[in-house]
Amino acid sequence: MNKKHIYTIGYTLFQQCNAINIENLFNTLKKYNINFLVDVRSVPFSKQYPQCNADNMKTEGKHFGIPYIHMPEIGAKADSQQGVFSKASDIFFEPVFPIAKSNRPEKTELLGDEEIVDFGKFRHDEYFISGLKRIENAYDKDFTLCLMCSEKNPIDCHRYFLISKALEQKFGDWLEIRHIVAKNDGSIGYISNNELDKQLETFVCENKNMLSPMFKSEVLCNYFGENEQEKINDFCDRYWNVLHGWKKFKPKNINEDYD
Repeated sequence: MNKKHIYTIGYTLFQQCNAINIENLFNTLKKYNINFLVDVRSVPFSKQYPQCNADNMKTEGKHFGIPYIHMPEIGAKADSQQGVFSKASDIFFEPVFPIAKSNRPEKTELLGDEEIVDFGKFRHDEYFISGLKRIENAYDKDFTLCLMCSEKNPIDCHRYFLISKALEQKFGDWLEIRHIVAKNDGSIGYISNNELDKQLETFVCENKNMLSPMFKSEVLCNYFGENEQEKINDFCDRYWNVLHGWKKFKPKNINEDYD
C-alpha cells in the first residue's frame, strides 16, 4: 500500500541574518502539498525570533493558505504532575554525570539524582497520546501535516526522538515520517527516521567509543534488546534522553524562550 506522509521542519532552517524567512518556510510547505502547519513547541513563543510567535504564525498561515495550529500535547516539556519523569541515572546507566549545562536544553548542569523527562514514559502518557490521536484524525480526513519546532537539524529536536518515533511505532504501517532538512548542496529535501537513527548511532559512537571490545562486553550487557544492534539502539536512545530531557520544573518557573 502507498503510505501517507507526515513532515517535520525547524524554522531556523530558514534563518537569514537575524530573522526567519517566513515566505521561504511556507513555500517549502507548499512544495510538499502540506495542508496544516502544526507547532509542537511546548510554548509557541521565541524571544530571538518573534516573527515565529503563535499569533504571527497564525496570520502568516492565513496569508499563505496553510493554517497554523499549536499542539502542546506533544511538546518536549511535561507538567510536574505528569508521571513521565525518572532520575537521570535510571535512564542512562553510565558514569557521565554531571552533564555540562552547555549540553542541556535548560542550560543548567544535570546530576544523576535529578529527575528529567523520560521519553520512554512520555510516549505512553495519556495527554501525549491524545495529541497522536489528533494527528490520526487529521489523516482520516486526508490532510497532510508538518510538525514545526525551532531546531533546523531534527536530530537535535524532540520532533524526531519523541514524536516521530511514537508515530512510527503507532502508525508506521500506513504513515511515513519525512524530516525536511538542508542537503549538502544547499537545496531543501527530506530524510527518514531510519537515516536519523543512523546519524544518532554515529554521533554516540564517536562520543562513547562504542566500537571497542570493552564496550560490547562490559557495557552493552546493561542495556535492553534481543541482539547487539537492539542493545546499541537502546544505549543511543538513553544517551539522547539525558542530553535532551527537560528537568522537572515548577509551573511558575517556566521560561517562555524555547529556542
